[in-house]
Amino acid sequence: MLELLTHIHRFAETTTAEPEGIAVLGIDLKVILLQAGTFLILFFIIKKFALENIVSTLEQRRKTIDKGVDLGVEMEKKKAEFDMEVKKIHQEARAEADKIITSASKEADGIIKQGETDASQKIEQMLADAESRINREVSKAKTQLKGEMLELVSEATETIIGEKLDTAKDASLIDRALARMKG
Repeated sequence: MLELLTHIHRFAETTTAEPEGIAVLGIDLKVILLQAGTFLILFFIIKKFALENIVSTLEQRRKTIDKGVDLGVEMEKKKAEFDMEVKKIHQEARAEADKIITSASKEADGIIKQGETDASQKIEQMLADAESRINREVSKAKTQLKGEMLELVSEATETIIGEKLDTAKDASLIDRALARMKG
């Protein structure tokens, strides 16, 4: 390779004669051919040692970029699916929350109604107990009052008649007097 460049250089040096033809315009055909040869040699060297690596690197980059674009598109699809799934889960959770709230409201209403029923029954029981106590107290008071009245009538009779009657006669007199008062 070096030998070829040396021959080209010698060829270029031997052409120092007087310019003729197109050389008059400043264009040297030998120099152009020499530059074209140098360019071709340089091109073949680059092609042999560097071009394949450059092309393969560029191809790998293209594939990586394509992969990235494909992954980006796939990620967008996955994101859309994920957003739909999140929306669906949100709707299901909202529906479940609504069910729980409705259930809790119904349960609370039931508890309140049960409490009202229990309180009403408790009040009715307390009123019945109070009425029973009152009736017992009234009955007891009537019995006590009747006994006191019998004593008073017995004393009044004794005072009016002037003598003591026996208990049986006093009771019959009192019963007759009470019967007359009622009737």
